[in-house]
Amino acid sequence: MKKILLLTDFSEASRNALSFARSFFSDTVVDFHLLCANVAEIDEPGTPDTTARPTPTSNAGQLHNVVTALRREATNDWHTFRSSSWPGEALDAVEQAVKAEGYDFVVIGPQSDETDELFGNSAITLVRRLRANVLVVPGDARPQPVHQIVLAADFANLKNSKLLGPLKELVILKGATLTLLTIDTPNKDIIRIEREARIRQFLHPIVPSIVRMQSPSAKRGIDAYLTAHPVDLLVTIPKYNDRSETLTSSRVTRLRAFAPAVPLLTLYDDGGNDRPQPINDLTNEEYAL
Repeated sequence: MKKILLLTDFSEASRNALSFARSFFSDTVVDFHLLCANVAEIDEPGTPDTTARPTPTSNAGQLHNVVTALRREATNDWHTFRSSSWPGEALDAVEQAVKAEGYDFVVIGPQSDETDELFGNSAITLVRRLRANVLVVPGDARPQPVHQIVLAADFANLKNSKLLGPLKELVILKGATLTLLTIDTPNKDIIRIEREARIRQFLHPIVPSIVRMQSPSAKRGIDAYLTAHPVDLLVTIPKYNDRSETLTSSRVTRLRAFAPAVPLLTLYDDGGNDRPQPINDLTNEEYAL
């Protein structure tokens, strides 16, 4: 069973993200957890409150109504639904939720014209801070079969093939084709043969298509590919400590996540390394055999 945290502010974008996620994971047993964060606001003494702001109680009531409707609409028991309304700053609340309970994916429907910290520049900040796989659903994305999945990554610096596990599972489950997209930018590292072999070995039995494009920047290369090819899901691997504009850099991921042309899945990189470890590097505790 997959556990999915779906962030909501009861906007049309959030409702669309929920609808998209239910369709996207329709072939998967899923526990959906709808989360609404509440920012506590304190009025200045003597200042009249002229605007009606949602309260934790009202948000909890709305969440209850949404979940009740979802349960009533369910046509099978593959999907279960629950909800929480957490107090505090939105991003902090989401981080606490992810830390408290391991989720396979976090889903959000951002709003490019919104100024809210979470749902306005949401994916920008969320993808940078959250230690989780994040599915960013554009406001105009509609449920449809997933046939073409593109992984845009700096494969020369992909140290841990195992983080591609969620992607491999999705490709096989959807019966989709996978394209590995490399944008050759100036001064870009060249992938070593052994690194490419490990990636291919991990993805087996999937046989991905390999596409290389030259571009002055990774973002322009991605845009050019999306313009010229049908893509149902774009996948990237953000690396927050990389300041160069590679396909896995935070800057490129933020740009794509802010106003994605297609649904975007960012895979969380925990910094692991699947490269065989020299025997001299092992500690005494690692000599288990």
